[in-house]
Amino acid sequence: MKLLTGWVATLCATVLLATQSTTVASAADPPANLLAADMDTGFDSGTSSLTLSNPASGGTQQIVSVDGNNALELRDASQGTNLSSYFYKRWSTSTLKDRINDVYRRPVGSPAQQFVLSYDLKRSAASDKPVAKDIYAQIQLGNYDNTLVPRFPVPAVSVTGTSAYTSTSGALSRIDDTDIQQYRFTIVPNGGQRLVSTVELGFSVRVDTGGTDEAITVDNLGVYEAGALSDTTPPTAPTSLTRASASASTVSLGWTASTDDVGVTGYDVFRDGSQVASVSGTTTLAVVGGLMPATAYDFTVRARDASGNVSPLSAPLTASTGPYVPESPAPYPGDTATRTQWLWDRTKAMKEESGAVNVAQYTAQLADHENVATNLAKLDTLFQTYDYEQYKTMAKMYAYLMVGDQFSPETLAHVREYFASYGYQKLAQTENLRMSNYATGYLVGQYFPDLVDLNGNSGGQLKALNKTNILGMVQAGVRRGWAEYQSPEYTFMTYFCLNALYQWADDGELRRQVKMAMDVMWFEWANDWIDGYMISSESRAKGDLASVNDPTWRPADHSTLAWTYFGAHRAQQGVGESDNPAPAAYRPNLEYAGLVAWSGTKYTPPALAVELGRKTGKSYTAHKANLQNSSGHAMDDYRTSYVRPTWGLGTEVQYRRVDNWIEDQPLVLRWQSDAANPLFRLSADQGNAPIGSYDQPANQRVMQHGPTAVGLYKSAGDQTSNYLNALFPANGSIKQRRQVDGWTIADTGPMYFAFKFVKPGSWYHQTPNDPPYKVKTTTQNHPTAGLAYSYDILRSQADDNGWVLESADKSAYVDLDAFASALTGRTSLDVSHVDDMNPRLNYHSLSGDDLDITFDDASQAPGAAHLVNGTPIDYDSFKLFDTPWLRQDKLGAKFTASVDGRCVVYDFDHWTVRQRAARR
Repeated sequence: MKLLTGWVATLCATVLLATQSTTVASAADPPANLLAADMDTGFDSGTSSLTLSNPASGGTQQIVSVDGNNALELRDASQGTNLSSYFYKRWSTSTLKDRINDVYRRPVGSPAQQFVLSYDLKRSAASDKPVAKDIYAQIQLGNYDNTLVPRFPVPAVSVTGTSAYTSTSGALSRIDDTDIQQYRFTIVPNGGQRLVSTVELGFSVRVDTGGTDEAITVDNLGVYEAGALSDTTPPTAPTSLTRASASASTVSLGWTASTDDVGVTGYDVFRDGSQVASVSGTTTLAVVGGLMPATAYDFTVRARDASGNVSPLSAPLTASTGPYVPESPAPYPGDTATRTQWLWDRTKAMKEESGAVNVAQYTAQLADHENVATNLAKLDTLFQTYDYEQYKTMAKMYAYLMVGDQFSPETLAHVREYFASYGYQKLAQTENLRMSNYATGYLVGQYFPDLVDLNGNSGGQLKALNKTNILGMVQAGVRRGWAEYQSPEYTFMTYFCLNALYQWADDGELRRQVKMAMDVMWFEWANDWIDGYMISSESRAKGDLASVNDPTWRPADHSTLAWTYFGAHRAQQGVGESDNPAPAAYRPNLEYAGLVAWSGTKYTPPALAVELGRKTGKSYTAHKANLQNSSGHAMDDYRTSYVRPTWGLGTEVQYRRVDNWIEDQPLVLRWQSDAANPLFRLSADQGNAPIGSYDQPANQRVMQHGPTAVGLYKSAGDQTSNYLNALFPANGSIKQRRQVDGWTIADTGPMYFAFKFVKPGSWYHQTPNDPPYKVKTTTQNHPTAGLAYSYDILRSQADDNGWVLESADKSAYVDLDAFASALTGRTSLDVSHVDDMNPRLNYHSLSGDDLDITFDDASQAPGAAHLVNGTPIDYDSFKLFDTPWLRQDKLGAKFTASVDGRCVVYDFDHWTVRQRAARR
């Protein structure tokens, strides 16, 4: 009888919509349930055909009896990851799919068909921490485009406000479009231009971390036809679109209502051309959320009627969000103790938004005896999960060594099984993964002497084998330079492993050598630290999250560790993915920096390095060389930095190049700013990777002299990857930008810069809210592929191309006009040979120097292709370190750091450290 009542209500609602221009298809009998032919909608068989999307979510389902009839209970427990438990049934062949496609095949302009989703519901377990927005039902269509075919004809609307959910009677109650308007959906004929490939019905249940279980019980699932509507007249366009209010992440919009001959049933809101919200036809207000702080967006609105007709778009409105509001900013100025404590506290407060659960948070809370039972249970679950990246095994080793004394015998058994599931042998892998495998293997041999790895090694064998591998990498790192220098993710992963060995290894020689290696890392970070910013090119740095590091937000990486000791010119507002406002994929499983902030950590950086890192007013030019790539193979990377007290430019170029590592940032310009992301950088397209993520070191050749950099690009022949991208941040860190005689000139506050492509370029704008493929159309559509900040992107495509960058301290010019006048009056650019077999570019710079670059072979030794005032740059003379404070020859056994009359010398032949007075 409930089914009949629901159908009658639906039919009456349809009749009420009818007017003279609308016809309603009626029936004498209740319509058929379109799900009934393809699933047991009443669960009478005692089984469920729904599938749990992610078993780690803590979700369960079971058949229960309600008033003597079978029903299905869907439950979420906080014991799993803090994801919703999503249960679904997906059909590639079904009656409902066929019926929807029947409608889509009708000629354009044919009557639209309405359907209604309905089911019985009760709340069978009431959590003390339910996540209301994630308790819903939805229908999802495959092969959608959100124009001809919507992805979610029934979107995820919370059921927590319905009488069926709030009732305490214990009985099941019907939910349909009379309770949730969006359960009535319309399929509009498109002439067969696009058909659906799958239909999915899903239910979501979610409880927040630490909450008791949440469960709903459902029965009598159904989708019914609710009549055809014929109306070809679209509504008028909404008018007077305005911004009512804004926060750091939302914009509230209002508009004047549209009119329609039948009636407006809804409004769609678009942000930068993408639909982001829909509201009913009875309201003229909408809140667009999930936006970036201090970012401008273009909004439009259109109206819909019941037949699927849509109005023209409203006139666009440009509206900006408010400034970033940190959840818990760091103490300022603070000191090492307070900043480190803040990082530790932020680690304990990490959010469990989605994705894998986080070792660091659970371990940090357990170390402080917080949420003990819950965190022990979560770590136990983690130790039963195999990890494919070796650095995750090291993170779990930290968990065991830091809080393993609290583990139960059952968890300890899982720990042993986990570490026994790997082979700790020499790897042909990247630097951080090799070190993770070797360091973990050594500690497994030490702390589990009877445990046999997959290669049959145990105890002393594991220690000896992995000590050899570790020391081999340490020797290479201190004499050739660490390959993954300044890579936010990967530099820290290697450091993380060295710290674990210094903390827990039982071999004095091993501990001494890894400590000296860490010391040199800290000296390099201190050298490059300019009051809150790292001035350097970067190896293995992929995209925004691997390029950004500033006091607004930085990843939980080595720059965060550096900040805890060195400080910055303003307060650190956020750190790690929990504080990241970008709507990118949430990856807490990569965040382990907080574990090094543990109060039990034994290692502290050298006092002289800390003094150097805290120096303000640095002004210098420096050269460095790195002599290995991430695989550990010999390769030369020559790095130049030009640093002033509040800004700096860093570049790099590769020679004797081997392997295909393309993850460098070859040009990085940073400056101090109170706004987020004060960073200009250059990238080259690569395959389906996100825009701004990669370089093509063999195809893009770079040289720098002081504040000037030039480059040449020669395509390898891929017409989808011969694009260069100049990424200008659009979050307020550039105060003024304009075009002058082919140059794009910018005022950042402390400095000016100018950039020019040789070949024509076009401007694009992309925000983190846009699809990753908005500008670079070959980008994969994946959550990790989105930008972390908004950019205006100057994009130039050519098989042969070039560029010039000029930078200058603001004190050198009266204003931006004077800087522009100098550019047009004092510089010249000869590009007459850019299209030669070996492209060539000659530039006369603002400083009066002639920079002459010819495209050369990255796999060969440096030649005479990069000239300054007619003299080749002698790259082979570059030292490992050659800065005002740090010195080391290539492959040299001695590293020297000198700061304000004090000097420390590291001897890597004898593995000793000695102090002496600095030489004048």
